[in-house]
Amino acid sequence: MKALLLCCLLLLCFGAEAAALQQIRILGVQSQGEASVSYYHDLLQRVLDETSNEFGPARIQVIPPPPLGDYRYLLMRQDLIDVHHFGTSIELEQDLLPVRVPLLAGLLGWRGFVIRKADRVAFGQIESFTELKRLRACQGALWPDSEVLRASGMALITGERYDQMLELLVRGRCDYFPRSLFEGPAEARTFRTTYPQLTFDTQVLLHYPFPMYFFVRKDNPALAKRLQLGLDRLARSGQLQQFLQQHPIAHQVFPLSQYARSRVFHLQNPLLPAETPLNVPAYWLAFPATAHQHQVPLLPASAQ
Repeated sequence: MKALLLCCLLLLCFGAEAAALQQIRILGVQSQGEASVSYYHDLLQRVLDETSNEFGPARIQVIPPPPLGDYRYLLMRQDLIDVHHFGTSIELEQDLLPVRVPLLAGLLGWRGFVIRKADRVAFGQIESFTELKRLRACQGALWPDSEVLRASGMALITGERYDQMLELLVRGRCDYFPRSLFEGPAEARTFRTTYPQLTFDTQVLLHYPFPMYFFVRKDNPALAKRLQLGLDRLARSGQLQQFLQQHPIAHQVFPLSQYARSRVFHLQNPLLPAETPLNVPAYWLAFPATAHQHQVPLLPASAQ
């Protein structure tokens, strides 16, 4: 009888512990080429662990994504996921609750190019933004980056999926696919077997202020508060940048001095919300100046 009572107590304790473990639902990847997504998953779990004393234990649950669709809509309108990472915009911050700590310390706004290997010499000879504008960039149709690039007069070919952009590049429909210094090297290792004719190149870089945040639904302020607390704590202690530099997806970006010879075109971001915490140094990487830098003005609104 005592053994039976003990078993019942153990089962009750186990059930209470399992019930107390909060599940945070996130999307998986559409394509195996999206290697960089593992960083956001790992960082989210780190933040949940960092805030377990205040909010209790939590684990992430990965939900398979639909083959097509607007992830903002999936987060905002459907009871499918609880949090997702987006490059911010004014519209996004109106629809969802942003956690305004840049997950990549600003690195998302530094872009090298996935190009055909045969074009590497030609890209190394680009000296002006006018020359770059003659070429066509591949970009996601629903990505905020598309509006940023168009606002500077760049020609775009858009697609719905990440792997579709690689196909367009291979077929010559576009000439380069801008990817952040964080994303590009890891993705190149993943796609080199399927697309051996492509490479990630940093002879020419684009730069624009473009923080990546975690976003949650507006009816979930408790999760936003938890993520804000954890990320701010990690950033101000230096642990967030340390996590970025040591993560297997991102460590190859450092040291940043390796880009000192790159030609950089600085674009303006008309989508950047006024609330962006540009004045919090702990949130941002200190990127060294390069030898060749060019400021690119916005096009007049009528010309975009």
